[in-house]
Amino acid sequence: MARVLPGTTPERTNRALFIAAVLFAGLAALLVFVALQSSDGNGGGTAAPVALDAVVATRDIPANTQVTLDMIEVRALPEGSVLEGTYGDVAAVAGLATRVPVEAGEQITIRKVGAGAVEDIEDVSLVLPPGRRGFAVEVTEVTSVGGLLLAGNFVDVIAVFDDGALNSQAQIVAGGVPQIGAVTLLQDVEVIAVAQEAQEPVPAASSAEQPDASGLTGQRPDDAERQPEARSVTLSVSADEAQLLALVQERGGAIWLSLRGAGDHERTPVAPIELLRLLEQSQSVVP
Repeated sequence: MARVLPGTTPERTNRALFIAAVLFAGLAALLVFVALQSSDGNGGGTAAPVALDAVVATRDIPANTQVTLDMIEVRALPEGSVLEGTYGDVAAVAGLATRVPVEAGEQITIRKVGAGAVEDIEDVSLVLPPGRRGFAVEVTEVTSVGGLLLAGNFVDVIAVFDDGALNSQAQIVAGGVPQIGAVTLLQDVEVIAVAQEAQEPVPAASSAEQPDASGLTGQRPDDAERQPEARSVTLSVSADEAQLLALVQERGGAIWLSLRGAGDHERTPVAPIELLRLLEQSQSVVP
C-alpha cells in the first residue's frame, strides 16, 4: 500500500503532477523550436527551392521578328522549370531575331533566337552555306520518291544509264542487248526546294559554345505541302557535284532520288550495278 505523506491529500498530489507535466511539455516545445531555428540557420535542414532568372516573352512573337525590350521580361522561376539554354538577362536577347514563333510566357532559349531578321525570306540563296550551290535535277513523281519529298529532306542521288547514253565500248554488249547500269552518284544531299516550295532563310541557331552565333540557315515553312507534280528538285551540292549532275543529265542519264530516314547521315560505299551482269549471275545459278 502506498504511503501518503503527512499533510498531503490525493487531490494535491494530482495537481502537482499535472503542473509538472505542463512544464515538461512546454520545455520540450521550446527545445524543438530552438533546434529548428538552429537547423535553418546552419543549412542542415531542407533547403528552400532555388529560383533562377529567366527571360520570357510578354506577348506572342512571330518568327523572323527582331526582339525588343517591350516584348520580354525577366521572371524568377524554380530551378527545375528553367529550360536548358534559357537567357537570364534581357540585354542579351534584345536585338536578336526569333527563329521560330514564341508564345507569351515562353522562355527564350539560345535555340529560338539568332542573328538579325531576314529581309527577304523568299530568297533561297540565303539558305546555302558558303561553298554550296543550289542545283536543280529533273524528276517525275516516281523518281522523286512518289512525290513525297519536302524541302529539308535528305536524299541519295542515283543515276541510271544505258549504252546509248554513255556511248562507251564498255557499255556495248554482243547480240544487241542494251547494257543498263545504275550508280549512286551522291549521298546525304539536302533538298532545298521541290518545284517552287523552298526552304526559308532564318537566323542561324546559337549554341552553348556560341551564344551569339551569326549567319543564316534554312528551315522548312510551317505551311509547306508536298508537290507530287513537281518537275524539278533543287539540291544543295558542291561546285564539283554540280558539274557531275549537269554532265549526267546532259548525256541522257536518268536521275532518281532515294529518300533517307530522318537523322540518317551515314555514308557507305555502294557498288555500281549492271543489269546484264545481274542477268548472267542469275542464269549461272539455274540448274
